[in-house]
Amino acid sequence: MPRIAQRSIEAIKHQVNLVDIVSPYVQLKRAGRSWKGLSPFTTEKTPSFYVHPDRGFFKCFSTGEGGDCFSFVMKMENLEFYEAIEFIAKKYNITLEYEEGGPSREEMSLRKQIFELHELACDWFHRQLVESKEAAPVRTYWKENRGFTGETAKEFKIGYAPAAINALALYFKERGVTTAAMHQSGLFFARDREQEHANFKSRFRGRLMIPIRDVQGRVVAFTARQLEQTPQDDPAREAKYVNSPETPIFHKGRILFGLDHARTHLKEGDSFLLVEGQLDAIRCWTVGLHTAVAPQGTAITEEQLALLSRYEPASVECLLDGDAAGRKAALRALPLAFKAGLEFRFLLLPEKADPDDLLRTEGAAALEPLRQNAKSGIQLSIEDALPEDHAPSTHDKSVALRNIFELLVHVPSEVAREDYIQSAARILKVDAQAALRDYNAAQRMRPRSSGPKEETSAPPAAKDPLLTQATWELLWLVLHHPEHTKTLPELIDYEWINSDSPAACMLSRILAELREGLIDDTSEIDKLLDSTEDRQLLADIHSRDLEVEEPVKQIEICLNKLRRKHHETRIKELEQTILNAEPAQRVGLMKERKQLVSELSKPLEI
Repeated sequence: MPRIAQRSIEAIKHQVNLVDIVSPYVQLKRAGRSWKGLSPFTTEKTPSFYVHPDRGFFKCFSTGEGGDCFSFVMKMENLEFYEAIEFIAKKYNITLEYEEGGPSREEMSLRKQIFELHELACDWFHRQLVESKEAAPVRTYWKENRGFTGETAKEFKIGYAPAAINALALYFKERGVTTAAMHQSGLFFARDREQEHANFKSRFRGRLMIPIRDVQGRVVAFTARQLEQTPQDDPAREAKYVNSPETPIFHKGRILFGLDHARTHLKEGDSFLLVEGQLDAIRCWTVGLHTAVAPQGTAITEEQLALLSRYEPASVECLLDGDAAGRKAALRALPLAFKAGLEFRFLLLPEKADPDDLLRTEGAAALEPLRQNAKSGIQLSIEDALPEDHAPSTHDKSVALRNIFELLVHVPSEVAREDYIQSAARILKVDAQAALRDYNAAQRMRPRSSGPKEETSAPPAAKDPLLTQATWELLWLVLHHPEHTKTLPELIDYEWINSDSPAACMLSRILAELREGLIDDTSEIDKLLDSTEDRQLLADIHSRDLEVEEPVKQIEICLNKLRRKHHETRIKELEQTILNAEPAQRVGLMKERKQLVSELSKPLEI
């Protein structure tokens, strides 16, 4: 497969400011020569995410994530390395050069093929819905039974999967789609090594097709709604909705349906509207509620809530059924919501009320009375704990408070915890200060590991223990002072470097490249970055500051530390071996020991 030319990768790093790449995802503020903001990888209240544009690296001290511009885009957009390069190049109009010519369709990454395959499938399904005779009853169902328009179907690319078992596979054959991509797409059933397109059986047949998109708007999967046209021999015939399985581009717990649409409509002070199903979300959009999103047919996940928190909504309004099942679903989501730092407000429908029918007949105005009677997570939890048939006793109130205390363990902010306790006290009509004392007492009784994780608010100081490790410190010096590294490969023995650590592995590789003349100095380090782990390690190195007045002297100190540690370990091994060795062997072993001791008496100098 043709690789993107190294000069193109370097051009991106030189032409694009890392702050510009990060800013759409993180609100950054200048901090000296660097920039800082709240971590995009986790929920926090104190900034621990730092961007160093002059060095071209970011570092998140809350999660340990770090790397260059490509690592950041890979993490945020769920891309592979070369996809991240192409993503940045496209965004900033940088023309890429490829070694051995440009990539053909067959030479593209499998993930890229799967993305293209889904776009083709989405267009084809939509054309079937709009144009095919078989789909005429489906068009009627869409408009009359579901109450949607043809324009809505066109806007969101709603489609129809024909009942024929290999219709989609044969279409893909015409379009030159590889069977390798078809195997990985989740759209077919086929034997593992099947190479004939005609033998790929469609997973979705005779169903209404709803495309699922990631935050970039790329189709990554489908939800298929059962119809009268769904064949009897369909293995999932009785299931009303069937989703794509997990694939290299689709992880249902990490994607919220409609977030690509909702995030573009979320303004400052707005809230996301969380609904149960995809068609519910589409209904919301058609009546002007454009911030609606839906989970993928399962309970909301921590990763999905982290996605929502990234956009800093004022709250998340949850439109739930008012029955017992709806309340249980709400209570299950509460710990995750608190952990994500999201304010949930529950809009509870009357029992047996259908949100689709309600919005279809009354429009967005139907939510106003629900919003006026919305319940907070604290209120819902307390109501669930209190008896319905009599006034709560002191014991009942204590039990309800303990439930609240268990929830607040997940809240990362001390200010928010205190505010929640005061809210609970008002609802229960108890003294707020007494409730706060009870909470603190309960926390003292908890194992330390059960409490909320402490946030890291600033990067490590220069006394970072990593910088006291000779291998790590030498790697730092080699990268920050490349002018002093040319003689290093001749002075150091690779056996001195403990190759168990990532830092040691990178140091060994750098020294080997220098020794063989493959790089001139460590300013060409980009050529050695083969993985995300390498780029994160480099970010760790660049994120730590070490005050060095005499780099050469410090390099010599590190070299001597490494040599001493190696030699002293070897000397101990020799002494133990000498005690148990035969007389004939002792002479050679003692000679080696004497040589090592002699070397330790003579410091190395660059």
